[in-house]
Amino acid sequence: MTERHDDSDPRLLTGAYSLDALSPEEAEAFEREAASSESLRDETDELTLTSTVLGLAVAPVTPSDRMKAELMAKLPLTPQLPRETPLSASETPETSSAEQVPDAPAASIAEPPASSGAAHQRAQSRWFTRPVGILTAVAAAAALFVGGGFVGSAVINANTTTTTIDASASQLAAITAADDVQRKVVDVADGGKATLVWSNDLGRSAVLVDGLSGLPDGKVYEAWYINGDGAIPAGTFTASSDGMTWHVLSGAMKSGDAIGVTVEPAGGSTAPTTTPILVGQSA
Repeated sequence: MTERHDDSDPRLLTGAYSLDALSPEEAEAFEREAASSESLRDETDELTLTSTVLGLAVAPVTPSDRMKAELMAKLPLTPQLPRETPLSASETPETSSAEQVPDAPAASIAEPPASSGAAHQRAQSRWFTRPVGILTAVAAAAALFVGGGFVGSAVINANTTTTTIDASASQLAAITAADDVQRKVVDVADGGKATLVWSNDLGRSAVLVDGLSGLPDGKVYEAWYINGDGAIPAGTFTASSDGMTWHVLSGAMKSGDAIGVTVEPAGGSTAPTTTPILVGQSA
């Protein structure tokens, strides 16, 4: 149904890539080009941010009980395809001599290329320098699960209400939609990457971390605005159980403030008590 994209010019595929509209093979080829082109990565990230803002701007709708009941009722009536069992080497159909092609590969044409699995995994994981892609997952969680408490409650912390999640998602959308939005990728102490997003016009910022480690009981992460006056508390949060964590900092950010995160006792601290796990300077 879907025609293959013309990948002669990688710049023509940035939009399709940001929307996950490429095949695994096309995505892998695009990522190879993007790995050596900062401008190509930047353009793709900008389009990803745009699609995220559009997703967060849509008011979440809770499916009705009737819709769920109708879907469940259709399950036993929906024809199911039989499970495909791969043929063993001894069961591979023989090809007649008239159909044989000289120098053809020994593997059966029914078997997928050995690299297809790896290519699919790499395409799904994206290139390692694209932490801004976390925003897409945030948009999906906010748009699809607000009201259900499935993913959103884990994104911020275990005690966060869905109303707060909705408000935080709206704040994140406002930041990424600001005319002066800026972002910076910084290192995390455990070797990961974090994306800082901020708007000087709004005086707001957010931090997004992929794979943030969980903390023992009695400990939380705390964000800070750091400037000449010292470190100003900007809210506590915990690591998400699904691997992606985001936090919209509380309070007002001043132009030039640094954004930091430390590990603190539950409830937070009035001043940092540990070495920051990440620090990024805004502009």
